[in-house]
Amino acid sequence: MKVLLEPRGAIVAFTMKTYSYLFFVTRAYVGLKKIRTKDRIVAKAGYSAPQALRLIAQFYPDGL
Repeated sequence: MKVLLEPRGAIVAFTMKTYSYLFFVTRAYVGLKKIRTKDRIVAKAGYSAPQALRLIAQFYPDGL
């Protein structure tokens, strides 16, 4: 379990071998997202919660 707190939001991540479950709390979105762990989306987003949500929308336009 990992917790990321920043001024624009928070992410609580439960990382498994294949998938990561991310719980987001931002002004625009509160909810759970499931992503592939190997995609390293949060790192690519610069550990920014809003940017991570944008990248998830790009990587998974139809969901996972």
